[in-house]
Amino acid sequence: MTSLGTQTQWPQRLYEVAFIVTALALPFSNWLMSQGAFLLVLAWLVDRYTGGPIFRHRTWSFWQNQPVLWGILALFCWQLLSQIWSEDLSYGWHSLRKQLPLLAFPLILITGRWDRDKGVTLVQHVIAISVILACIACLGLGLDQEFQVKPRDWSPFISHIRFSLLIAFTWGWWWYRWLTKKEVKSISILIFLGIFGGWFIWKSASLTGVILAPLSTLVAFWQSNRFRFGIRIAAIFAAISLTAFVWMLRPVYPDSTQLKQATPSGELFENHPERCLRENGHHVWTHIAWNELSEGWSQRSNAAFEGQDGRNQELKMTLIRYMTSKGLKKDLNGMGQLSDEDIKQIESGIPTILEKEHHGLTRRLDAIQFEVWNALDGGNPSGHSLIQRGIFFYTGLYIYQQHPVFGVGVGDVQGAFEKAYEELDSPLEDAFRLRAHNQFLTFLIAGGPLNLVLWITLLIVMVYRRSLPTEDRSLQHFARLFVFILVLSCITEDTLETQAGVTFAGFFIGLFGKRSVQQGQ
Repeated sequence: MTSLGTQTQWPQRLYEVAFIVTALALPFSNWLMSQGAFLLVLAWLVDRYTGGPIFRHRTWSFWQNQPVLWGILALFCWQLLSQIWSEDLSYGWHSLRKQLPLLAFPLILITGRWDRDKGVTLVQHVIAISVILACIACLGLGLDQEFQVKPRDWSPFISHIRFSLLIAFTWGWWWYRWLTKKEVKSISILIFLGIFGGWFIWKSASLTGVILAPLSTLVAFWQSNRFRFGIRIAAIFAAISLTAFVWMLRPVYPDSTQLKQATPSGELFENHPERCLRENGHHVWTHIAWNELSEGWSQRSNAAFEGQDGRNQELKMTLIRYMTSKGLKKDLNGMGQLSDEDIKQIESGIPTILEKEHHGLTRRLDAIQFEVWNALDGGNPSGHSLIQRGIFFYTGLYIYQQHPVFGVGVGDVQGAFEKAYEELDSPLEDAFRLRAHNQFLTFLIAGGPLNLVLWITLLIVMVYRRSLPTEDRSLQHFARLFVFILVLSCITEDTLETQAGVTFAGFFIGLFGKRSVQQGQ
């Protein structure tokens, strides 16, 4: 434990208040996160006033043994230096200001003098309480208007993806505590986290949570050296589940020998046996009689057949998807089997009966199937989260290939993407032409290979510690779990591009990044 010596307890109390506010804020409020950072700065200043400069009573060995501090300083300095070759300086300063918590939290927490054992234990308890309360609040607000809330809107405070990261990390952290201490308190918190965190993840259809929560549990078991056989069984189960998921996405094409050629009224069906898109197990691009559909629709609705539905989608496409989901042929007879309620739902933009029958994760799996099969059929990828990520990544690689040494500079990342989408004649509509959604690639684009190497080095020194003092070993386990969660999130998201994400990263890098030495804590 870091010795406080003859220091006054005021800095320690202020640090603890800052820890409480920041941990409470993470799932709730960007504004409150800023107040936590402000309190931490205040605690650090009081620490300097009572304890003297950061170098006082600290030997050179202390500074030699803080690779996380030097790593974060090197990364931020290189990002700052990249402004030299950026053209859009204002955007660069905005980006750097957004990433400031990634520098501030480690700088304060590693150079400050605070009781590390008390601080880490306090944060572990507060973050558990905060996450549970936030889950209850989100569920309470969402259930009040359940059928009008989109999955992502189940998290009204911060992004549902960032919130899922917090749930997964807290879940794994408390599993490790229970496995090593066997406290009744730990299992009680795990029960509450499992119920309310799992319920939130289901309702918000967060694939991030579905993937990371079980993986964080496995990491906790591995770190505690418990139930190695169980871990192997879980790994096998995970492999089977992944195989089943991929199998579920396989394309299935219509059997052309089973396709009818004409409607009872004599109109020829339009059939596309080369297309695999399905709704509720039925093929969308078969048994379509456009003329009969148009005639039948005009008899049932005042909405234009060639116009837009309530979600600004092509109404005729919504119509054939909806009819397919009910197992109907897309002709006059099929139109006659639609109820007035069906017509209203089609007009409003509901493309499938599964939207009403499936909710949460099951509905998300339906959407993933549609995205994949629509892409295989050559459909427009705009608005399809999974498919878009592939285009984002490809566009990012294209940008890096144009600037392989120093990158485009932190200020020109956004402009480079806008230009690249134009040059590549991207199929994405303007509203969906977003950035890389991969933090590693974003670092590579912004500052070249050195920028990426500095980030990866920082992550490595967080988890790799040689000749650790006894008091650092438990922190190493926490750091490994945190870095594991952070790395996986950075593969599918620009985690450090939002305040919640960068505060999560910076706060825990600082909390777990400080190392002990024999003298000069």
